[in-house]
Amino acid sequence: MDNITHSLVGVALADLSIGRTSKAQRSLFVGAGIIAANLPDIDLAYAAITPSPLGYLLHHRGHTHTVLGLAGLAVALILAYWFFPAVRKMRFSGRLRFWLLIAIALASHLALDALNSYGVHPSYPVDNKWYFGDAVFILEPWLWLLLGITAAWNGRSGAARLAVAIPMALLLAAVARIGAIPLEAVGLLAVAGGMFAWATVGLSPRARAAWGLAICVVVIGSFIGASRVARRAAVDALHPVLRGSVTDVILTPNPASLVCWSAIVVELRETDAEFVLWRGTLSLAPVWIPPTACGSHRLAGSRATRILGNGRFALRDTRSQSLTRLRKLAEGDCWVRAWLRFGRAPVVDDGSIYDLRFAEPIGQNFSRMELAPRRGCPSNVPNWGMPRADLLGEAGLKEE
Repeated sequence: MDNITHSLVGVALADLSIGRTSKAQRSLFVGAGIIAANLPDIDLAYAAITPSPLGYLLHHRGHTHTVLGLAGLAVALILAYWFFPAVRKMRFSGRLRFWLLIAIALASHLALDALNSYGVHPSYPVDNKWYFGDAVFILEPWLWLLLGITAAWNGRSGAARLAVAIPMALLLAAVARIGAIPLEAVGLLAVAGGMFAWATVGLSPRARAAWGLAICVVVIGSFIGASRVARRAAVDALHPVLRGSVTDVILTPNPASLVCWSAIVVELRETDAEFVLWRGTLSLAPVWIPPTACGSHRLAGSRATRILGNGRFALRDTRSQSLTRLRKLAEGDCWVRAWLRFGRAPVVDDGSIYDLRFAEPIGQNFSRMELAPRRGCPSNVPNWGMPRADLLGEAGLKEE
């Protein structure tokens, strides 16, 4: 997830853990909550130990996004805070709440990052496989809204409340302005936000934080449930055109929407020595919102090549890829082999390899790597499992 969401979760967890306390202690708890909730992203500081673009691809969401890595970060942060006089003067119960805040805030980072299609591998080194939640967009306005209102109401002064409320309102307005959120979702967010603010106005900071976090859990649970429905719906929609076996369905919901989903279906055609990536937009309620009206389809700036699944799936493009070529690259090019420890939807095209998950008109595809000859192999490549080992045959089996 984005660092705004991580920070807001850290603030809510801090308010949940401190109860009644002084402004000075609240600042200490809130600061620790924000730092711990964002600390796993410190892996960006050492990504350069492996050449670009592999450094970012392989080290971000890397060792600090594992259970073992979180334990190490927790010990380091607890030891660092032990030198703060305010912490050493706390009673044992206060210090215990403080240490628990750090541990839970760190764990919240991994839990949130596990929800989207980028992936994590939390059990490494016991298990080096990636886990993909495919349930929540990396920028989710519902979480911003609920946690932003919670943080604003829990501010100890008018200036502190405005310092949270104004940026959050501007951020939500900017996302709506570019068309990522449909007007009906904007209206629903406004109504729900007003109701939540009104319902929690008389609550204590601890109770307000508890309600904010609890409703966020419900929202996330709703996206997880909708993701399972979307997975089945995407495969069913493409069933008439599939000739092989589906090895993966990569899903990303549109911001603030349980209805609209971006989908990439990976089909293996072993007898044809190829695999096919089917990319499009899925609507779970096409009568209400057709897939071509979803924000992800409109922002892509392309027309649907075909409407499938009784109007549910707007196919944007199809990428047929050679299995033979990918397997030869995996066996003979150590740079490609390293890249395949990250790539989930690989496309080899125009002298490069890239991940179709990130090949969108908005933003730069940071996953693209040129296939030009290089001296030696990349350094400091972590032993993550290959997401597409299922396509690589013997090359993939070597990873088992």
